[in-house]
Amino acid sequence: MRLKGKKMLSPKPFSEMTEEERYSQLEKLANVLERMRIGDYLSNFNRPMRIIWLNLLGGIAKGVGLTIGATLVIAIIFKLLSALIAMNIPYLTDVLQDVVQIVKTTPGLEKVQSLSDSELQEINQLSDGVDSNLKEEPSGTKSN
Repeated sequence: MRLKGKKMLSPKPFSEMTEEERYSQLEKLANVLERMRIGDYLSNFNRPMRIIWLNLLGGIAKGVGLTIGATLVIAIIFKLLSALIAMNIPYLTDVLQDVVQIVKTTPGLEKVQSLSDSELQEINQLSDGVDSNLKEEPSGTKSN
């Protein structure tokens, strides 16, 4: 067993120790317990309302932190998606527009809008132009 990098010899059984060795071992144990703050921990068991109160506050803090964190992550994802849509990458734009449309039409998510209506119209116009350019065959090529 080690204590802060020091090797401890396995002690003799308590019954075989001299009075001084017992006292020394008990002092070491008392020091370790003081450093671990076991007394503070055990005092909490005498006050169960304090434990309930601390757990309640901890749960509220975790819930608020989770909500704020999830909101930020979702907002960043929607901003990245809108930036990708604005890049007008032919296939990717259509897929991302479908994702945005699904989010907007999902019940309960009506208020979540990553793009304004004018931005969506602009993106639709751009993607319609890309679709029409893709459908036209280049001149001078034969189709099989």
